[in-house]
Amino acid sequence: MVALRSRRLERLFASRLDEVSHAQVAALVDAQVTEHYDLDFKRGLYGNKDEDRRSLAGDVAAMANTAGGLIVLGVEEDDQARATAAPGVALSDNEIGRIRQIVANLVSPLPTFDVLPVHADGQEDHGFLLIAVPRSPGAPHAVLVNNGLRFPRRNGTTTTYLSEPEVAAAYRDRYAGMQSRLEDAARYERDLTARLNTDNETFVIVTLVPDIPGGFTLNTEALRDFREATIGKDPYGVARGISWQRVSVGTGRLVAVGSYESSKAKYLACELYENGAGSFAGIVDNRKATSAGEGAAQVSHIDDETLVNAIWGGLRLLGRHARDRAAAGGNATVRATIRPITPDLPATLNHNRGHFPGQIGDQQVDQPPHSTAVVAIDDLAEDGEALIKATAVLANGLVQHFGQPEALQVTAEGTIRFPYWGSYIRQDVKTAAENAGITVTEDRV
Repeated sequence: MVALRSRRLERLFASRLDEVSHAQVAALVDAQVTEHYDLDFKRGLYGNKDEDRRSLAGDVAAMANTAGGLIVLGVEEDDQARATAAPGVALSDNEIGRIRQIVANLVSPLPTFDVLPVHADGQEDHGFLLIAVPRSPGAPHAVLVNNGLRFPRRNGTTTTYLSEPEVAAAYRDRYAGMQSRLEDAARYERDLTARLNTDNETFVIVTLVPDIPGGFTLNTEALRDFREATIGKDPYGVARGISWQRVSVGTGRLVAVGSYESSKAKYLACELYENGAGSFAGIVDNRKATSAGEGAAQVSHIDDETLVNAIWGGLRLLGRHARDRAAAGGNATVRATIRPITPDLPATLNHNRGHFPGQIGDQQVDQPPHSTAVVAIDDLAEDGEALIKATAVLANGLVQHFGQPEALQVTAEGTIRFPYWGSYIRQDVKTAAENAGITVTEDRV
């Protein structure tokens, strides 16, 4: 799926950019479409001379530094920047790889971009190449020129370079954007927490904020589709018998909970926003079920397997919402925390599968722990090792607050440690891993 989503360009081609046909590109000539701030025509491929390589790097960086856009290789323009011919270019996997390598070598930091071949009818080796570059939250991107760095940007149909004060302002905007996404994640997390029944239950909450926001229309049809896709489904990484029971909407968001009650949510909850952001909560301790008498327990005993399983499923759910429903692209800031934890309701981390007796880690936590990461949305939306890696990053960040160095069930390399899953779930773990191409090991720590 292409990271660049542009309503203007999609209207121009009458198609999503990753579904554009050869005829749709060639039609730019008949329509005499002109280059724009987000559209650049090139008659042929970029050459191998130093100046050609710098031109490619500069064009990609300029798009990333401005508003994003599309570079079309194989379309010729006239002096007024109008498309006048569509001779096309030679297509090959080697050329796509060369383009990627040049940008990786000459642009820093490396922006998100896609190289999309558009084949002529019946020809695998001829057509157009589309270089799709979304606006980058990591801007400014620099290009290496004569052992120095320059910062290009689009100015109408041409490329100019940022002045030193403009570079400084761009760096300030980058860091402000990073902080803004972290603040947004904390706000979405608080909003979902307010929906939860925390009297007897403790939850892990996973939140995602896309670097490049998407959008979908929240209407009756969207709610109907959401209900059909959600009710009765178990969202955990490996099913544990808890499913969505009710869906509704809030302002600018779809809502689902794991209980029938219309007040506070039990077991599960999520809020999925129109811009592709979202927050997921899954129960990790039922304090009342483990307490003596009528009152809830005064300590949360967090089960490490359930914690990992919920983070796995939460990341997948949020990634698919961002990518498939809201069409958000690029990377996302993700955050995980455990609530409620207070000085009056502390928490311990526990592993009760026969390898450790009860508590693991030597810390009792009395404030909500949290961990954050930046992950590609595409990696979260598909079951596979990349999703397990992201799960491990967030889980490790949480369990370290308890004095445990890493989560036992998954690794930072994207594998699953089979011995640390309970016997009742092991076959399901093995099946899920096999279906997703995830390596399962007998390693112990």
